[in-house]
Amino acid sequence: MEFEEFLSTYMSEINSEFLKSRSSDQQALFTEVYGLIRQYFPQCDCYTTHNAKEKKRFFKFGVKDRNGKGKPRISVSFFADTLRVSVNRHFFKERKIIEPSSIEELSPFLENIKDQLNGEMDGAQRNPKDYSGDEEATEQDTTEQQFINDSCEYDDSLCPLNQILYGPPGTGKTYHTIEAAVRAAEPEKYKALKRNPAMSTAKTQREEITKLYKSLVDDDRIRFVTFHQSYGYEEFVEGLSAKTENEQLSYYKKDGIFKEICNVATKQVDLDTDSLINPKGNVWKISIESTNKNPAKTYSYENDIAVIGWSDTGDLSTGERNDYFNGLGSNNQNSLTSFTQEADVGDLILCINSKSSIEAIGVITGDYFFNERGVPTRPDFCHQIPVKWLAKDLSIDLKSLNDSKNFHIPTFCLLSRFNVNNTLSYLLEQGINVETAHRVKQADNYVLIIDEINRGNISKIFGELITLIEPSKRSGKHEALEVRLPYSGDKFSVPENLYIIGTMNTADRSLAMMDTALRRRFDFVEMMPQPELFKDKVVKGINLEQLLKTMNKRIEVLYDREHTLGHAFLIPVLDALNSEDSSEEKAFGELKNTFKNKIIPLLEEYFFEDWNKIRLVLGDNRKEKSELKQYIFVESKSEEYNHIFGENHGLETYEDTKTTYTLADFNAEGSVWNSPKAYQAIYDDTLLKRPANISDDAGEVIPLSAQ
Repeated sequence: MEFEEFLSTYMSEINSEFLKSRSSDQQALFTEVYGLIRQYFPQCDCYTTHNAKEKKRFFKFGVKDRNGKGKPRISVSFFADTLRVSVNRHFFKERKIIEPSSIEELSPFLENIKDQLNGEMDGAQRNPKDYSGDEEATEQDTTEQQFINDSCEYDDSLCPLNQILYGPPGTGKTYHTIEAAVRAAEPEKYKALKRNPAMSTAKTQREEITKLYKSLVDDDRIRFVTFHQSYGYEEFVEGLSAKTENEQLSYYKKDGIFKEICNVATKQVDLDTDSLINPKGNVWKISIESTNKNPAKTYSYENDIAVIGWSDTGDLSTGERNDYFNGLGSNNQNSLTSFTQEADVGDLILCINSKSSIEAIGVITGDYFFNERGVPTRPDFCHQIPVKWLAKDLSIDLKSLNDSKNFHIPTFCLLSRFNVNNTLSYLLEQGINVETAHRVKQADNYVLIIDEINRGNISKIFGELITLIEPSKRSGKHEALEVRLPYSGDKFSVPENLYIIGTMNTADRSLAMMDTALRRRFDFVEMMPQPELFKDKVVKGINLEQLLKTMNKRIEVLYDREHTLGHAFLIPVLDALNSEDSSEEKAFGELKNTFKNKIIPLLEEYFFEDWNKIRLVLGDNRKEKSELKQYIFVESKSEEYNHIFGENHGLETYEDTKTTYTLADFNAEGSVWNSPKAYQAIYDDTLLKRPANISDDAGEVIPLSAQ
């Protein structure tokens, strides 16, 4: 419905003037919001209240006689750059507020409160124009609005620590996961994006949210994993992995994605903006001459360099290797290669004073160079790297960071179990003031997205940690729990700043079959098909909303609601229809491709190729005895066995006839899939009573028997 028509149909003169003063985006959104609320609560009354002092106008949905006092349940209010929908907080125990940028966001909100408002919205379908004037805003309105202003609608109540988005295929679970992850990781930035007047369209907002999501992924604050049947505790938490070194097989402990993100979320360090340290850099171990104090070490600390020997190799910056280098042992070769080729600016370097402790920490500030003079006491220490030594004269045991093991023998090597964050965090815990690093005042939020969470064996994957993910059992809480992990023996708990978001396709496995332990610890957010997104969207006479509604109603009867078709299948059709050229031809082509590549294969999977049920979903059974027989998608044909095999076939145990089905060819000339009337006949009963020679936008349709 166009805005002017909307005003003349529903609004009084004073409300029309008010709405005309709003931005075009708010006008368009309010028109859709008004229609959607009416769709969910068709009997409700809508009236307005007005606060003259604050110049505020509220659109109330509930029950109100023409001259009586209104009983509002839903309120819509306008702000400079947002439209806010809230539920009467004195009627609901919990706060329910949303600032939708589209009706796609509002629909789940209304779906969630629909049952609770049952019987509370049974008015006389009155609109603002049916009332003589505004109702004066009550103290409750003002208090309610102040409550909304002071509250954060994006707080933890809308971002549970553990949640699972579940629903049939194509209902936008993955799409909404991105938004849920950003909302959890950066609630303030998310809120700012939603309120930014420059974000004038849902598409622009989505682009910015996606950009922020990718940035958070790059910073490792959002991690992604997919569960499957063979996925286990060893991959998710920790396990043993094999490696070969010097032709010797050995095993080492390897952290899984869950333990990694928990550790990072627990130990967080802020680096000053001018810090030389790369937060994603490596951590290297160096032994300068020996573990004891020596002149070479002292010279290195005083001159901000790190040095190692084997000067007879010559300058290794060119990549050339002489006979002397090739004659060295593997440990020495690896030390030289790591020092000259792999160590990078911004990496941390730890100088040891024993097999498990360090005496200095520095950051690499420049590229490797070959100094022919070496250092005063060791002229063979010609391989050098510029280093800013951040802390010296230490004696800190780092065995706990190294899986309770001593450092490796090589002079210079990568500490694979160390990272910048856990190294600096540990030093800060020991009271070591590392220049440029300090503890964060407020820990960042981290998010773990688990796709297809229902496909994995939850008990096998989470093990004893299933209890620890409960909000009340997180570290820092009164009932916090801690366990000792079986492989490493490390003490472990789940931090309270880690959000877990799962997705679940109910077509694969119903909610009733989910692990009980998992169901108790997660909030479940149902995401069902939203045909109302296609309201008044027509492609060559095909009503997309009615098309999706009708097919889903039949699927729900033949199977269940968990196997219905999601609205995402038709989004490409809508995008083509709403494109700059508004091409119906392009949109119809997308619709045909959706049936060919998405809907028909999915129906085959749902019904195990029971083509009779597929025909029922497509409405072909209704066309057989009507004038629309040529619009059948799946043709059925019954033949007697005697006609197929001849007599004496020995198939007496079978029925006398066999019914076979043929799906119309998508690519054939004059295919029924090219006929808009064929799609209309799926949902439109009136077409069955019309003459067969009615015109079709796609031209004459050739009967299947003639193809």
